Formats: sequence, C-alpha cells, structure tokens
Amino acid sequence: MARDLFSASAPAQRITALLDDGSLVRSEAHGALIAGHGTIGGREVTVIATDRQVAGGSIGVAEAEAVSTLLEQSHRAARPFILCLDSAGARLDEGLPALGAFRQLYRHVLDLRLAGLPLLGLIGRDCFGGASMLAATCTRRIYCEASRLAMSGPAVIQALGGSAELDATDTGAVTALMGGAARAHLMQSDHLCEDSFDAYRQAARDWVADCDATAQLNLHHQHTRLGTRLLAHGMAPSPPEKATGELPILLQGIIPEGVAVHKMDGVLVGRNGKTSPNAFFGFIDGTPVGALAAWTLAGECLALADERPGEPVTVFLDSPGQAPTLRDERVMLSEYVAHLALVLSSLRQHGHRVTLQVLGDAAGGIYVALAAPATRVVALPGANVQVLPPAATALVLRRHSEPGGIEDYIRAGVIDTLI
Repeated sequence: MARDLFSASAPAQRITALLDDGSLVRSEAHGALIAGHGTIGGREVTVIATDRQVAGGSIGVAEAEAVSTLLEQSHRAARPFILCLDSAGARLDEGLPALGAFRQLYRHVLDLRLAGLPLLGLIGRDCFGGASMLAATCTRRIYCEASRLAMSGPAVIQALGGSAELDATDTGAVTALMGGAARAHLMQSDHLCEDSFDAYRQAARDWVADCDATAQLNLHHQHTRLGTRLLAHGMAPSPPEKATGELPILLQGIIPEGVAVHKMDGVLVGRNGKTSPNAFFGFIDGTPVGALAAWTLAGECLALADERPGEPVTVFLDSPGQAPTLRDERVMLSEYVAHLALVLSSLRQHGHRVTLQVLGDAAGGIYVALAAPATRVVALPGANVQVLPPAATALVLRRHSEPGGIEDYIRAGVIDTLI
C-alpha cells in the first residue's frame, strides 16, 4: 500500500490496512461509518471507522444503533473490537434523538468494557465529545502526532471560555493541549506511533496479540491512577462543606431528614441515615463539571459500593455539560467522565438501583455519563435536556436550537419518565 497518512485516509482504507491481507470477509456502511470483519494476526476482529467527510464523522441514530449491534456480536463471539475514530461526537443536526441513541450506545460500551470485551481506540485526526468518551473507555488508545482528543474541541473551548482560555487558531497551543503526543504521555499503556498504515497496523497487531491479558478493568486502581494525575497537576481535593441549608427547595422535598448532606468540589453527597435506605449524589450548582468533580463523585460511589452493597443510588443533575477549560483538558477530561460512567455502570451491575434525576440543565458528555449507566432517568420540573450547551450548538450548526419539551425527551429516549 502506498505510504499515505493513516489519519487522513478514507475509512475503507483504514480497515483494509489493519486487517490481514485477503481476510476481509464483509464490510458494511452505516451513515458516517464503515464496519469491517476479518482477522489481525490470524485472530477474528471487528473494525469500525468513522468518515470525517460525512458530517464530521459524527455519530447519529443510525451509527449508534449499528455500533451497538456490532459490539454485541463481537462480545458473543469473544472477538476484539477496534474503533478507528475521527469524529466530532454526537450528530448535532439530528438533535435529541442522536443524544438518546448515543446514551444507549454508551451504556452498551460501558457494560461490555466491564464484561472484559477488548476495545482498542485508534485515533485519527479529531476525536471530540462523545467520540472521545468512546476512546477513553477503550482498553488502549493509539495516537499519531496529528491526533487531537478532547471532550470539547478547540472552537468550542474558545466559544464557551473565550480566546483567553484557548485561541483555536493557535495550532501550537492546541497541539500542546490535546495533541497525540500530549495524550499518549498521560497513560503508560497508550501509544504514539508514526502516521502511516504500517505503524498503525503494527500497533493494532501488537494489541490483538495480548489484548485478553489487559481487558479486565480494576476500577479502584484506575481511580487511584486518575487521582495521582490530578495531584500532579495541582488539582487536590477539598474538604467537605455542610450543604443542607443551601439545597434547592425541590431537593429538600426529596432528600429525607436524617441524611447527612455535604458538598465536595462541586459534588453533592448525601449518605444514608437511619430514615433513608438511599444515597444521594449529584452536580446541582448549574455549573460545568470538570475532572476533579467527576473524580470525586466516582470516588464516593466506589466507597458506597464497598461499604453498603446494593444500596440504591440517586444522582441529581443540573449542569450545562463538561468544563471547557485548559485546566481540565490538560488532565484529559474525557477519561474522568468515562471513569465516572464506568463506576456507575458497575454499581448497577452489582445490584444498586441507579436513578438519575434531572432538575435543571443536562447536556453533553456529563449527561451521557450519568444517563447511560442509570436504571432510570427522571425529569423533575425545570429539566432542560440538550445535546450541547446553546453557545456550542450555535457555533457548530450556525443557528440556535429550540428547547425540547417532555414529550420530545421521552420520544428521543433522553428521559424515561417525568415526576
């Protein structure tokens, strides 16, 4: 094959390049992605590749449903799954249905990751939003120098945080923040390779050869590793602060008396008292969620699982989405959001009833991270679910999106019921 750039190639080229010569048994097109089935190093695998030329490689209803089906087939066949991601994330022009479909897809990814399905993320040029969460959930990620991975793309960070936060036209600053070298440096098992077909093929072959040995995930070890990264970047946890008197009136009617409530790093924590067989957590301040807050909530949930197996968990959400800041992207916010989602999924799998109650804004990756693992998602009065914050949506679509109503939420699958 010609010495072209792997990251700039068409999805069918990427799939063919990764598979053993002549092993491709079939390929399927699903909107902005192509799926291929064949072998790598003699082992059967499934490979999907997004097409950046089709709606920026974004993931809509058709793509989400197809990937979910392919994942289940791979799990039943014990077949490693490879995601070649070059994607802007959820497909904004499809609106809430795309968000609902991505919620279901991500739930499937979380459950299968915890079940030990080997997942490899091969990062092309751009991997933003929900696509970065898929990558962060994988067993390993492979980058090249041209790769960029973040919860919020450069233009979105500038739109929401201003040019003082990040100048999206400053290529050097963007690369230093979210480029392949910066991302691969954060995790020892990730790999930075040359942007060529040969290099990506060899990286995939090396991973397939030992993927079964690394597929199992220890959430406590992962939590410690991510906490160490926060400390290294000067993001130390704060002591708890009493929060009972500051609770919204709506929550005062939901959280029973006797539950000790406090806040830590923007996270509400209400642990079980004698009058309540329930634990309460959440982001309720109406502010974007950063890495430290996601990590803190994940830690509280892990502690609950250790101390009170099977106890029901209620999570509240009022947040416009993830924090579009340099501070949070330096530590790879996507990984903290994915970690929180994996922890909540693990709780559900181990018998905890996990309920998400949306009492205000809910958007983007933070909504998905809490809604995908949940047994049930409930809309409280005032709930406002969006794919992205309005400013980010307007930047991408060049128009303002209209807010949905409760019937739209239920139809799209972003809310299960209303209180």
